[in-house]
Amino acid sequence: MTATPHPTLHRWTANDYPSYVLLHSDPHIIEWLGGTQMTTQQMREAFDRMRNFLDENGWGVWAIVDEKGLIVGAAGLQPVREGLPTYPGVEALWRLAFHAQGRGLVTTAMKAVLPWAFKNIAGLDEIQTFTARSNVKSQAVMQRLGFKADPSRDFDHPALPQGHPLRAHVFYSMKRA
Repeated sequence: MTATPHPTLHRWTANDYPSYVLLHSDPHIIEWLGGTQMTTQQMREAFDRMRNFLDENGWGVWAIVDEKGLIVGAAGLQPVREGLPTYPGVEALWRLAFHAQGRGLVTTAMKAVLPWAFKNIAGLDEIQTFTARSNVKSQAVMQRLGFKADPSRDFDHPALPQGHPLRAHVFYSMKRA
């Protein structure tokens, strides 16, 4: 699952951990992930969990590599976390370094991931994605990819406290054709 004209998607390797840390230390990414940077231990656990899931299942979250060969983001799919109102399911997600935004890298990467997922993940009938109501850039990507808003499934993120500016989430989904 690496065939995109540009960017390239590749499996994370142990050697990619510094790039993962750099990506998840970007204040522009942290801002949309609740505003709290992960500890070193949390980052290592998340990286290992992501790599292990991809290795065990053949799908997950891949590294986005730009034309210079640099990891500039992450894109793919993961199981929806237990405790979220949209559980169970499969969630599309992406993160892109600020300096790489606005070049269509996420859209291109996800246009490769989504049809591949419906073809190769047994029993997959819906892919969901969600973001803070205020994250209009991510919503624009969702719409470009063909995700449809479903306001009846919008929710307040349970991991964020009342009054948090990112608590209100909008829900989008894509169904198998």
